[in-house]
Amino acid sequence: MPPEKRRLLPSDAIVPIRRLTIPGRLDAIETACDCVEAGAQDAGFDDSTSYACQLAVAEACENIIKHGYASETAGEIRLEVTSAPGDLTIRLEDSAPRFNPARRPSAHAWDQHDPPVGGLGLHIIHRVMDHVSYVRRSGTNRLTMRKRLARTSG
Repeated sequence: MPPEKRRLLPSDAIVPIRRLTIPGRLDAIETACDCVEAGAQDAGFDDSTSYACQLAVAEACENIIKHGYASETAGEIRLEVTSAPGDLTIRLEDSAPRFNPARRPSAHAWDQHDPPVGGLGLHIIHRVMDHVSYVRRSGTNRLTMRKRLARTSG
């Protein structure tokens, strides 16, 4: 998926921005993940880091559909993926009822050999992304997630 728009940074680097709107259906989440994968590739992420970002988006989208809209026909999800070298910012917007996924979930004690089924989406998002923020304005939820590559001294 080619970037729709490019924005200039202070360093005059061209930053690809991908925008996509998907229906609030579980079968549309893969399309969102494909968009994130392309952005992660532009950012120079390896497959493992790209997958982590896709997993965070899949979890967030599933939460929006299942818990926000509470059905697969209630709304849509707007996605914006901004790539820069070593840096990926993902924004999801929806019109579901207010829910703040940026609040770090409380730690749950469970048996490592028998973890719970379900209920781990927010833990996954916070574990794999470096920054998670949320704002609601004019009836729109906006979740922003950011991943940066670790810098190595050299």
